[in-house]
Amino acid sequence: MATAEAAVAAAGGAVLLYLALVCRLSHHDSSENEGREEEEEEERSWPEMPPATWLEGLTLATRTVLFTCGETIGKWPIGDIAFGIKRQMKLQGSLQHEYAGSDSVQLSGCETLSELTELLRYLNLCLYFSKKPFPAFLEFGGYDQESILLHMPKAMLMKPAFTIVRDSNSKCFLLIIRGATTTTDRLTAASGAEVPFHHVILKDGKVEKLVLGHAHCGMLVAARWIAQLAIPCLHEGLSRCPDYEVKVMGHSMGAGIGAILTHILREREEFSSSICFAFAPAACLTWELAESGKGFITSLVNTNDVVPSFSKVSAARIRSEVMAASWRNNVREGMRLNKLFNFVNGHVEKIRSHLASIPAVRVANPNVMVHCNGSSLSEPLIKNTANGTTNGTDALKINGNSAQVCSTYVAPQLETEEINTRQEQETSNGEAAAELPENKLHETQVASRSRQFYPPGRIIHMVALPDGQTEDDQAFQIYETPRYLYGKIRLAPNMVKDHYMPSYLKTLEVLLDRLSQDCTDKTSPSSVNL
Repeated sequence: MATAEAAVAAAGGAVLLYLALVCRLSHHDSSENEGREEEEEEERSWPEMPPATWLEGLTLATRTVLFTCGETIGKWPIGDIAFGIKRQMKLQGSLQHEYAGSDSVQLSGCETLSELTELLRYLNLCLYFSKKPFPAFLEFGGYDQESILLHMPKAMLMKPAFTIVRDSNSKCFLLIIRGATTTTDRLTAASGAEVPFHHVILKDGKVEKLVLGHAHCGMLVAARWIAQLAIPCLHEGLSRCPDYEVKVMGHSMGAGIGAILTHILREREEFSSSICFAFAPAACLTWELAESGKGFITSLVNTNDVVPSFSKVSAARIRSEVMAASWRNNVREGMRLNKLFNFVNGHVEKIRSHLASIPAVRVANPNVMVHCNGSSLSEPLIKNTANGTTNGTDALKINGNSAQVCSTYVAPQLETEEINTRQEQETSNGEAAAELPENKLHETQVASRSRQFYPPGRIIHMVALPDGQTEDDQAFQIYETPRYLYGKIRLAPNMVKDHYMPSYLKTLEVLLDRLSQDCTDKTSPSSVNL
């Protein structure tokens, strides 16, 4: 039995490897013009519905892995991942204050308290559905078996787990979508190609406006699949309880799917009042589509959570910043080690002159890691990110879009002043690029032409105040924030930890305690007398 399972696994791995190699070879054989056409065709060829057979699923999984690797490891040098991001965090410091800027609106008062109390309950429901056994979820929500309209517990590729329950207390049908907890869920979240998605806005049963844009492929496909199953179920439920509302909710990937699903539901007159609560939503819609959901989608973001800002475009922007800044100290360190590298390289040259059979190899600078075949694992040691030119004679050999190291030791060929000058230019260029997303007008204009993804709908952000200004139980404020702030990734040590639901619950409970105290103080007899 074990031998048979091993054989099946080996066969599956072989097929996966074969498909990966075929896709890779076909990509490298195309020219630049053909590559652009193939890229456009590739966007159109992403599936509109989940795979129906195991072969389709295997092909789609392979393509997703290639896409993800190409956008991450394929573009991020190993050295930058290991050192650059951490160093960039230290350079930038905490950027929480940017969410509390002049374009943000602080929320307070009893109305905000009521809204957050409702969000806390729904967040707990999402937590129980995602992390607890289903009977525990039913017990927490006060539901019985008759309250379950539909339950899909098993997640598959682009088919997330979800449930629909009737909530008698709030007179709502709650559609809860689970976030990424399994391998297939993560593949769905990784299928981040931009695919066309259009939303029809209805008014009095007539088309008022058509919003054009792009959406996250995996989440869009999942939303369409859920819609096929949920619409008949919700239609039957509303026919029995016409005074009920439809509320969609989820966390992370589930939040992104829920937001897109709500756009789809609202295109039908009977579901035109559907709303969505998105907790830690993934960036999944382009600007116009995300803006169109302000009236029916509420996205809650926690402090340094990176997921609502993470997309292919924002990742490329932070990569440029890291590339411009992360190697400066390494260059200076290389300059201090010039004598050592010159000594070693000199002896290598002497040996090579006596042994012609030894290939020309130089000791690699620690800033550039080299394969045995000479291809670089890291970006060039010194590169002007503004105009794409490289510094140092015969330092690099450009081949298409890749760079191969011909001489890995660049620092001795450049004077210290020249290096510092170019570093200053890189820094200014990086800072200018980093400042562009903060200009609201510029971002609004550029967003309409780009395919950068943003979190959907109205965004409210739980912001951590600077240390020393508040007490521990009042260390957070909540703001309604503009969308352009999420076009940039803000690195932070806890940017992953702050994404998880327990962290959201903890911050939300602290906020509720403070708001509750504020409302109590305002309505107390002493406050009234004053």
